[in-house]
Amino acid sequence: MRIDVENPLTGEVESYEKEFEYEVGERSVTVSAEKMNVFYIGVDNPVAVSAAGISSNDLSVSISGGGGAIRGSGSNYIVTVSTPGECRVNVSGGGMRDSKVFRVKRIPDPVARLSKSQGGAMGNGEFKAQGGVGAFLDNFDFDANCTIQGYKLVYVAARQDPVEVVNAGARYNDAARRLVNKAKPGDIFYFDDVKARCPGDNVGRPINSMVFKIQ
Repeated sequence: MRIDVENPLTGEVESYEKEFEYEVGERSVTVSAEKMNVFYIGVDNPVAVSAAGISSNDLSVSISGGGGAIRGSGSNYIVTVSTPGECRVNVSGGGMRDSKVFRVKRIPDPVARLSKSQGGAMGNGEFKAQGGVGAFLDNFDFDANCTIQGYKLVYVAARQDPVEVVNAGARYNDAARRLVNKAKPGDIFYFDDVKARCPGDNVGRPINSMVFKIQ
């Protein structure tokens, strides 16, 4: 580049040739799931969207794939999805266009528990005090609740044939309650074919079985 500099005392103009290095910054988009880098079916997935050098009010945000829908404005959006696989969050504005791919998953399997236990030894009094089986989502940061759809309860007393009842729902039905009330030290109870339903599920999903030995 040529630079002309006039000397204010003499009026002479001196010229210089000078090389300058400069960088052109590329506009970048940031799309981040505020919980984790995956969208879960059946819950609201918060998303933050920003673009360097562009007002959030000038951005257009959309979603494609995963049976997705997006709502919100500015920098804050909520994504809902319905189909496992992948989806893409698309951002445009200010002459820029970009997108980010997210995985789409169903909510992880909950854990069946009786009281706070998944099985093992349990005191007679504590066992009889329970009203049924619960489904718990461990280490899942979203506001979601799963429900027990049903299970098979098998009662095995010493030197007796097993007695089995089918229970719909989480709480004991009358037949299951009668078996539970028979519990005494040494008896064994099996909770098999346990099914739970989580947000986004069309039908119940099989989860863990449990075995308790009464003390």
